[in-house]
Amino acid sequence: MFAKLGLPRIAAAAGLAAALVLPLASAAVAADEPLETAVETAVEMPKADVELRVSDVVFEEAGRYGQFTYTREFHDLGGRGAKLRHGRVCYSSGGCISAPLEYVIEPGGVLVQEGQLLMPMSISQAFDFTYIGENGEGEDVTVKARILVVGDQLELQELE
Repeated sequence: MFAKLGLPRIAAAAGLAAALVLPLASAAVAADEPLETAVETAVEMPKADVELRVSDVVFEEAGRYGQFTYTREFHDLGGRGAKLRHGRVCYSSGGCISAPLEYVIEPGGVLVQEGQLLMPMSISQAFDFTYIGENGEGEDVTVKARILVVGDQLELQELE
């Protein structure tokens, strides 16, 4: 997913990419199986409990490489809610920062954190975020994402 100043154009491109990738994945599964089995296989694939998204990205000239403010959103996709208890961000320029936290995502809900700040230390830098906790049924939940900054552009990438 991309989040930057041209958000509608990026959203349309992301939708197009999804429309292109999903039929290819289904065709690969269906090559050796009847259609009903292929559909069941696609539905049974594990789905992430929580997904990290960014919105409202604003770049400002500040310091040598500028800064970004944005809204961070944790979306409950599993319908069970989640509690994230530990967070870590690692920088491509070296080093990590870890901290305990208490983020609660209600079942089917979204935890919105406005006014988040990123200040890159170079013209191109990656920020790798990892959040660890459990869903409403006590199962482990890990949310991983990378925010890549290049100049005045910010891109969110999912990590597995």
